[in-house]
Amino acid sequence: MKITIQISLILLGVFYSNLMFGQATNYYRNVDGEIFNEKDYHDLKEKRLMGMKEVLKSMEIYEELDLEYSRNDSIVYSYKWHFTDNVKKTKIEIERKKALIGKEYPITNAVTLDGRDLNIDDLKGKPTLINLWFTSCKPCIEEMPVLNKMKEEYNDKFNFLSITFESENKVKKFLQRFQFDFDHIVGSKELTKNLGFEAYPANLFLDKNGILRVIKGNVPIEKIDNGEFKMSDGSEFIAILNELL
Repeated sequence: MKITIQISLILLGVFYSNLMFGQATNYYRNVDGEIFNEKDYHDLKEKRLMGMKEVLKSMEIYEELDLEYSRNDSIVYSYKWHFTDNVKKTKIEIERKKALIGKEYPITNAVTLDGRDLNIDDLKGKPTLINLWFTSCKPCIEEMPVLNKMKEEYNDKFNFLSITFESENKVKKFLQRFQFDFDHIVGSKELTKNLGFEAYPANLFLDKNGILRVIKGNVPIEKIDNGEFKMSDGSEFIAILNELL
């Protein structure tokens, strides 16, 4: 009898655990920062795919999802859709960037915007946050105040570096209008697109030996009391860097 009761209680616990988990609502954030609920997201995805198929019937979609935020009642994913006639090939190309994890980030003979030579060895000794971005990327711009605050508070403890494929001239014009306090490497497809990075922003976390350990999208967002979402203060990123000390 005792065994039967224990088994029943275990099964009841599993049931309620699954029930509670099933109540979480999924949300999806696009590269422009817009957030969609589950139904609107899938309706939009189907509509876009049908539109592409009108042009090319063999077109399919590869959905790249990254978990941004998770709590009992809400899960938020950032997403990027890749329209392709070869999903398998597209998946392999995207996974190239994920294969970089566990390897030294290949910064060699780079020059910063202020004219300093920079190699991966110059970053060793402290964990490093690398932000990949470009000047017309709305989510990139939105997270810059958070990134600036992180650098201001933790500059002695961590390295903060930005890399973009855009030209020196374009970045200098951008910085006349917007504040972005990281050290900058510009005009580098070798350290961005050629490594498989197509969705921006991307935030990369290197350990004290220059080894890439974590890849994230934009600064995480969080749900506030009125049910809306706002950008977090970046504490999640600092926690990752602290783990790499």
